Amino acid sequence: MSLPVKGYSDGGYEIKVFPDEYYSCKNITPSALTSLTLALKGFFNTYNTLHSFNYNLNNFTESQEKQLCEVSEYHGNYLQTIIHFHHFIELLMKDALRFHSDNLANKLRKSTVTGTVTETELLQYLREGKDIDTIKFTKRTVEYKASVNRIFALPRSSFKDIIIKHKDAIEEINILRNKLIHQGAYFLPYRKLDQFIVRMILPLVQDLLYKCEELWDGEELVEYWRYDNDYADIDPIEELINISEEKIIDHKAIAFYKAVGLALYQKPVGNLLKRFYEEDLIRQFYDIQNKSNKTCFVCSYDTLFLYPDINYSAPHELNKGEHCFKSGKAICTNCGFKLYNDVSEPVDYGINEEEGRIWEYTHLIEVY
Repeated sequence: MSLPVKGYSDGGYEIKVFPDEYYSCKNITPSALTSLTLALKGFFNTYNTLHSFNYNLNNFTESQEKQLCEVSEYHGNYLQTIIHFHHFIELLMKDALRFHSDNLANKLRKSTVTGTVTETELLQYLREGKDIDTIKFTKRTVEYKASVNRIFALPRSSFKDIIIKHKDAIEEINILRNKLIHQGAYFLPYRKLDQFIVRMILPLVQDLLYKCEELWDGEELVEYWRYDNDYADIDPIEELINISEEKIIDHKAIAFYKAVGLALYQKPVGNLLKRFYEEDLIRQFYDIQNKSNKTCFVCSYDTLFLYPDINYSAPHELNKGEHCFKSGKAICTNCGFKLYNDVSEPVDYGINEEEGRIWEYTHLIEVY
């Protein structure tokens, strides 16, 4: 029996709405919100990726930024960020077009068919408010740029106002996405990506979700894309959008909220990082875990482990006896929150004030 070599593209399911028993709004494509979640996770993870190559924001040079652009882990973060933010925006634009008219997100039939119009003629019809019900469309959706042009031609609406307000962001994300898809060799460096996402994309996302009342209720959508921060007093996305309004971008503050956001997207798993004692040097420390635990301000458990700033790859450099070290990083063994001492103290952001300044915590360590 011969194996099938075609037909896979016809074997799936079309999911256009959320299940009725969970959700009432039918004006948004579910996978748009999935893409938004993936984009945010990709962006939040860039801070961990920076540290996985032993870079540090205190002395992060342009040369190191270029080197980071050359590694596959950063490629993964960047692709996930740009492509999925683009996908989210594109799908919402097509949803807005469908809200105006069922077929308006679709391509026009070729002009040789009786009763068809050109794209230019369609745009003119939309500007003039003419009836387009008799116009022939295909079942294939239009490209991103055509969606933008059609929205610009629509009557005044909150969605159109948002697209006009964020026109530069709409254009830039499309250029960056196309360079990735068609060239596969163009990557914004770490700090430039910070600026682009925080200054341009997150304010656009917030407006699309919460200022299109005639299309959807942003508060109802929250459970389908955003982390659960019921057990934390921090909303990193809100904080990042606040940073977007600052004259000078604070990359350390952005890194801090990236770390919080990534942890919030991870379900608390308990005992996530109990490998501390598996390291040769850590096994020699006298009661270090009990002495160095703080309350995690992401999950509220007393599982924020303050790592002493030691070169763990060279334990032989420490002589026997007592040693004092400041904290180099903090890792929560419950929710996976991970932060390094190249960002400001959490108390500087009004967070974790009762625990004090974690980077000033002094470890008294006995090596024997």
